[in-house]
Amino acid sequence: MFERDARPGRTTRARCAKPAALARRSGGFTLIEVAIALAIIGVVTAMTLPNVTSYLENANGRAAAKSVADAFNFARAQAIRTGNNHVVFFAIGGAGDTAGHALTSADGRAMPILVLNDGRPGSTDQNCEIDAGEETIVFEAQNGVGWGHNSAPATEQAPDDANVASIPSAGSSFFAPNGTTQVTWVQFRPDGVPVAIDNACTAGRLGTGGGTIYLWTDNRDYAVTLAPLGGVRVHVWNPAAGAWTS
Repeated sequence: MFERDARPGRTTRARCAKPAALARRSGGFTLIEVAIALAIIGVVTAMTLPNVTSYLENANGRAAAKSVADAFNFARAQAIRTGNNHVVFFAIGGAGDTAGHALTSADGRAMPILVLNDGRPGSTDQNCEIDAGEETIVFEAQNGVGWGHNSAPATEQAPDDANVASIPSAGSSFFAPNGTTQVTWVQFRPDGVPVAIDNACTAGRLGTGGGTIYLWTDNRDYAVTLAPLGGVRVHVWNPAAGAWTS
């Protein structure tokens, strides 16, 4: 575009709206600029990814420990409310109920924790097995969480786990009424007190139902302890202190 000079017969070029350098810039980024940007993104990602992974593992570990505690508390509350025996089963090492039936959801998915409403004490269906039509509640698995221990030394069992002198490798310190056979379940009576049971559904005496479930992630270990009278405590292993914290 041109504009008329104030003097006759002359014209002058109008000023451009943007400098030539900026005009060229509007065409895009150079390969060098793209490479630098990608390098920066890669460095930032490498720095933050371990923190994100650790956060997710810790979150999953806490969620899994909460599921164990919730299963105990739910079974106890329901036993008191309904007057029925309730059994909590853990799929440790692929374990099922007392007869070996798998712990599954209504749609057939494998579950790590199942709470069974086993009916009135002494009734026909009160057999510590998952029978057709019986009410069950399941708890979902968490990625990156296993049964047992990882960072906590085997000799450092949970502070209120009186059943064992060391952490069981399988992750359960619950025992059958004989006190020698380790099991992966516990029964709550209608009065809310946990008691030990064996494969034949023989129940132990008052005080036999206490035990601990141990869980691990790559970063932390968890211990969920059920007291002989039904109280629940969750412990987390603190590697820096070399001790369990509640």
